[in-house]
Amino acid sequence: MKLQTRIQRLLGIALALALLGSLTLAGASGLAVVEQELLVNGNFEGGFTYVPGCGQVGNGWGCFTNGGTVDYGFYDDQWQPVVASGAHSQLIELNTMQYAASQADRYAGIYQSVKLVKGQNYQLQLKGLMREPNASRGDDKWRYRVQWGYTTDGTTDWTKVGNWAELPWDKIDERTSPSGLQSFSTTFAAPSDKLTLFIRVWKKWGTAYRDLEVNLDAISLFGLAVQPQPVVIGGPVVVLPGPGEVVIPATAPPPITPGACGGPSMIYNGSFENGFTGGVGKGWTAFNNGGRAAYGFYDEQWSSVIKDGAHGQLIEINTLGMAASDPNRSAGIYQVVGGLARGATYEFSLWGMMRERTDNSAEDKYRYRVQWGYAAADQDPSEADVTNWTELPWDSIYLRTGPGSMAYFAAKFQVPSDKVVIAVRAWKKWGTAGRELDVNLDAIKLTGCGCPRDGGPIVIPPPQADCTWVTVARGDTVFGLAMKYNSSVALIMERNKLANPNLIYVGQKLCIVDP
Repeated sequence: MKLQTRIQRLLGIALALALLGSLTLAGASGLAVVEQELLVNGNFEGGFTYVPGCGQVGNGWGCFTNGGTVDYGFYDDQWQPVVASGAHSQLIELNTMQYAASQADRYAGIYQSVKLVKGQNYQLQLKGLMREPNASRGDDKWRYRVQWGYTTDGTTDWTKVGNWAELPWDKIDERTSPSGLQSFSTTFAAPSDKLTLFIRVWKKWGTAYRDLEVNLDAISLFGLAVQPQPVVIGGPVVVLPGPGEVVIPATAPPPITPGACGGPSMIYNGSFENGFTGGVGKGWTAFNNGGRAAYGFYDEQWSSVIKDGAHGQLIEINTLGMAASDPNRSAGIYQVVGGLARGATYEFSLWGMMRERTDNSAEDKYRYRVQWGYAAADQDPSEADVTNWTELPWDSIYLRTGPGSMAYFAAKFQVPSDKVVIAVRAWKKWGTAGRELDVNLDAIKLTGCGCPRDGGPIVIPPPQADCTWVTVARGDTVFGLAMKYNSSVALIMERNKLANPNLIYVGQKLCIVDP
C-alpha cells in the first residue's frame, strides 16, 4: 500500500512538472498579443485619490516633486475650458506666490508603469495647456516646459530618467482665459518589455510670486499588449501574466472589494449637533495665525449653509476696517482622534461652503481656499503637527447673503499612528483689506475602509469587549482620558452612554476602551 501511494505521488509530481514545462513554454512563445490602449485612466474619468505630499492624483498614476521653496498642488480639474473630453483633467500647480525667492529647476509630475512587447512600435498622445496669472509678462517664453520620458528597468524613480524630451508647447495662457488645449503625439519602439512613462512640468527659473498651472488630459499609449491566456487544468485557472511566468493558485483567492468605507465616524461632534464652547464645536480646538486680520468662530444655525441637522461650524477671517492686511491668513479647527489601526486606510470627508460679504468675482478665483491635513499626534498635539496641508477642490465663492450648494470632499489615506491630529482650515491667500471671508463646515467624518493594502484587505479591529475602569478625578476630561489611555472621545462616549462629554463628575467610573 505504501509503495502504491509513493508511486501515485511520483506520478502526480511528474504530471505537475510536465504541465509546468508546457505552460512555461507557452508563456515564452504562445502568448497572444493585441493592439489596445495600455494606460489606465489616461482620460482621468476614472477618478482621483489623495496622495500625501502631492494632492488629488488620477487613479492609476503616481506623482512626484523635487521640493524647495515652491508649493505644489495636484487637483481634479473639472473646469470645462481646461478639459479635453469628459469632465475631468489632471491639474499640476507650481506656486511661489508667497515666497520672496525660489530655486531654479522645480519639477512636478505623474507616472505609470505598463507591459509592452519589446521592439514593437507604440504611439504616445496627450493634450494639455500651461496657464499663469498675468501671462503677458515680457519674460522668457520658454520659462515653463512640459516634458516626457521613460525608464525600462521597472523603477518608478523619476530622477533615473535620462531621456527627457520637451513637448513643443510654447503657449502660456492667462489663467482665467485659456485658449484651448495643445496636442502632442510621438511614436517609438519599445526598448524593453516593461516601461514606466513619466510626464513632468518644469519651472525653469527661480522666480518668485508666480503660479504655474498645467492641465493634462487624454493621455494615451497605444500598441501591442501581452494578453494573459487562462488555462483550465481541472479546477483553478492558471494565469500567465507574462513570458516565462506561471501562477498556479492552490485555491481560488477570495475577491477583494476595494474602496468599501463606512461604519461609525471616529470623529466626535463632526456634525456639530453636540454643542459649542466659545463658538467652537465641542471636541474641537480652534486656531489662527494672527497678523492683521480678525478671526471669528460661530455656531452656525442658518439652514441654508448647514448640510444636515441644525448646526454647523462657521469660521470667519475679517479685514473690514483695516487699511492693509497680511497675506496667508488662516484659521481652522482640529481634533485628536485615537483608537485607530496604525497603517490602516481611513476615509476623511466633509461638506462646506465659502462666502464673502461683497462681490469680488473679478479677482483671482483662488483668492480663498479650504485645506485639510493630518499628522501623528505627539505628546503635545496641535495643528502645528500638520505639514501636509492639501487644498480641497472647492472653487465656488458665494455672496454671504446668497449661498449656493454645499460642496463635498472625501479622501482616503493610511494613518501614520494609532492617534492622529485631523485639521481643517480656511485660507485667505492675499493681503486684501476690507474683506470678510466666511467658511461653513459640517458633517465631518473619519471612517474605516476595507481597501487592499500589501496584497490583501485591511482589517480594522473593532473595540475589544474588555475595558479599563477609570475613576474620574478632579481636572479629568473625556478628551484628556482618551489621550491618556490611547482611546477616543467617541469610543468613551459610546461605551459609557454619555450624552455630553463635558458632563462627567469626580468619582464617576468610566469604561475606557483600548482598541
